[in-house]
Formats: sequence, structure tokens, C-alpha cells
Amino acid sequence: MFVTRPKRIAFIVAVFSSLALALVSVEYFHTLNKERAKAQYLSETQSEFTKLRADIESEINLAIYSAWGLASYLTSHPNSSSEEWQRLAQDLIEQTRFIRNLAVAPNNIIEFVYPLKNNEAVIGFDYDSIPEQRDAVLRAQETRKTILAGPVNLIQGGQGLIYRIPIYTHSDQLQKYWGVVAVVVDIEALFAEVGLHHMAERFDIAIRGRDGLGAQGDIFMGSDDTFTNANLVERVRFPNGYWLLALAADANQVLSFWQRQRVRLIGYPYVLALYIMLFTLFVWYRASYGEAMVDPLTNVANRRKVMEQLNTLVNIYGRHPTPFTVVVLDIDRFKQINDQFGHQAGDIVLKSLAHRMLVNTRTSDIVARIGGDEFLVVLMGVDNPKIIAEQCDKLAQAIREPVRYKSQLIEVSASLGHASFPADGKTLDVLIHSADHKMYKQKRNA
Repeated sequence: MFVTRPKRIAFIVAVFSSLALALVSVEYFHTLNKERAKAQYLSETQSEFTKLRADIESEINLAIYSAWGLASYLTSHPNSSSEEWQRLAQDLIEQTRFIRNLAVAPNNIIEFVYPLKNNEAVIGFDYDSIPEQRDAVLRAQETRKTILAGPVNLIQGGQGLIYRIPIYTHSDQLQKYWGVVAVVVDIEALFAEVGLHHMAERFDIAIRGRDGLGAQGDIFMGSDDTFTNANLVERVRFPNGYWLLALAADANQVLSFWQRQRVRLIGYPYVLALYIMLFTLFVWYRASYGEAMVDPLTNVANRRKVMEQLNTLVNIYGRHPTPFTVVVLDIDRFKQINDQFGHQAGDIVLKSLAHRMLVNTRTSDIVARIGGDEFLVVLMGVDNPKIIAEQCDKLAQAIREPVRYKSQLIEVSASLGHASFPADGKTLDVLIHSADHKMYKQKRNA
């Protein structure tokens, strides 16, 4: 049987069309795979980065607060001797890993340092003799607040953080400046212990805020480009100051060749067997999509992902206490929106509200869709009632903006409930139940 010319042309067109469709499909799924791998990689990196920030913050604050015992003793015993200081200083340093030494300077002249070995050079040092040291001590004296300096080059060699605590004695209901206690934190050893240097080998990491000045302070580790290209930025907080810790990650340089190219490696061998290839890609797509941690409609985290991250925060709280607040949002009268405007309009509403939540939260926070019309927002490191109320108001106002669907405006509102860990519950079930209870209470009162 002969094949007519029109049929031959139709067959060729069908073959090339199928080939083009196969190539386009492979490239499309290749892009999806890369983005999913990047998103998963950055999510894992964020957990590691948050732990690093929490470790640095807790170790610095432990060293700082430990020194308050000696400062309190000097306030109430201004005429005590260096032998008494010796006992207190020895106990303090033995209990705190990263205090390199501490010095007591009545009238801003160092009379005592512990340990004395390798620190003999600082005895008799007058803070007023070096402008940089003088200015920091003067600022502590005038403000009557503890002042962080550093990282700075130490007289004894190396670098450290110097935390100065001004001492005021009480006499006849008057306060008199006595001197200052200086605590030197071995920042190099601290960074090494918490794994900062190891993490810096894999990512671009920078720290801004020399002398505890935060965003206004100088960069003392890394470069300004890291802040410009940062994927993650968090605050390291301590009394009367903070640092900004930034991380920039290029997933393409870290992901293996297989992770980046696996769709092409699998897809192209099946191009000639179009239908087999399409079936294989479809099965692979559904399997990988079902395993993904992203809600397919709104492109925010799904229930599985957010619950895993919350369980991790709860489990490590004993070692690395990081408070957080969960905010449960339920869209009011969502069924009426579907009934009145159609399910396509309902999908548009869900996607729009998810985008607004992402825009009105920090990069370190988590936005997840945990039900049909229910979302959950995790405010990382937040347990202050005022800040929580402000953030909830901000989310509620953003949600109340009408959603445009075709030529119509859909009025939207949501009921919110929140609960903080560990203040409102020490388990995840209790915490979410508390937030749900407040949300339903607000919904009933609406």
C-alpha cells in the first residue's frame, strides 16, 4: 500500500512536532527540577544558618551575663581587695568557655587581670592613653550602659570582643563612678567552636556591626557584596547592640551534576520513544511533585514542610533556645467566594493571599498552606506580644485588600489566632491548638 504525499507530510509533521514537544517538555521539567532542588537546598541551609546564629548569640550572651556577678560584687564592695577579685574571676572563667580574660580598672587604670599569665602587659594600662579605648570607656561611663567593642586587636595578641561594664557605687544616696570591668571574649575560638569557619568554606558569609552598632556598624567579616546578594540575613542580639549575619549561597555551584541535569539525562534517551518518554516523565513528575515540600497552588510551604521545621525547633530548644510564634489564618466565608464567583476565583484568592503573606513577612519567617483555606505563618525568633500584635495587624490589613478577578473585586478577610513557644505551650499540638482556639474565637466575634 502506498502512502500518499499528504499523509507522508502529515506523518513528518507529527514526528517533528512530537520531537519538539518532547524537547520542550524535557527542558521544562529540567527547569522545575533545578528550582525545586534550589528551594530545598536553601531551606536546609536556612535551618543550619539559624542554628549558627543562635549558637553565636547564646555563647556571647553567656559570657557577658556571667561577668555581671563580679560587677555586682564590685558595686556593693568597692573597697574589696584583688585577692577577693581573684576568687570570683577564677570561678567565672572556669564556668565560661570563651572568656579569654577579664580586667578590673578602678579609675580606668587596670589593676587586676585574670588570668595573669600572658596578660602581664596590661597591668597598669590606662584606658585614657589610647583614643579608641578611651572613647569606648567614656561612652560606657556617660550612658551607664554596658558597651561592646570589637572585634579589636588585643594588647596581648589576637582578636577579641571587649565588653565593658561601668561600675557605680552608692554613697549617701549618690552614685559615684568607680571604674570599669572589661571582659574579653575569645571571638576566634568562639567562631571556630560554633562552626562559622566551616560554614564559611561552603558559603559567602559576612558580619556587619562592629562595636554592636548593627546596620550602622562596619563589616568585620566577609564583604559588602555578601549583604548585597544575601539569601539569608539574621540578627545576633546581645545587650545594647546587635550584629547582622548574612549568607549568600549559589546553589548551582553546590548541587551535583546529577542533581542539576538528571531530567536531561533521563529524558533525552526516551525522545525517540515519545509515548514511553512522556509516560515516564509524567510518572516521575507526579512522584517528585507529591514528595515536594511546596504547595502546588500557592507555591508556599505545605503542611509537611512546616510541621517538620516546627518539630525541629521544638526538639532543639533545650540546646539552642529559639522562641517563635505561630499565627493561624483562616479565610472568612471562603465557601461563599467559591459559590458566588467559582472555584477558579477561589484559587486566585488563595494565590493572591499567599503572595501577600510572603511580602509582609521576613525572609526568615515561614508561610505555609495547611488546609483548603487555612494558612500558618511562623514568626522566627519573635515572642514579644507587641511585635506579634503589630505583625498580625499587618497581615490582616494586607489580606483585607480586595482581590481582582477578571472585572470584579472580591472582598476578602481572615480570622487570625496566634500562640508563642514556649510561653503558650511546650508541645506543638498544644501550641497550634491554642492558636486555633484564638482564631475561632475571633471568627465567632466577627
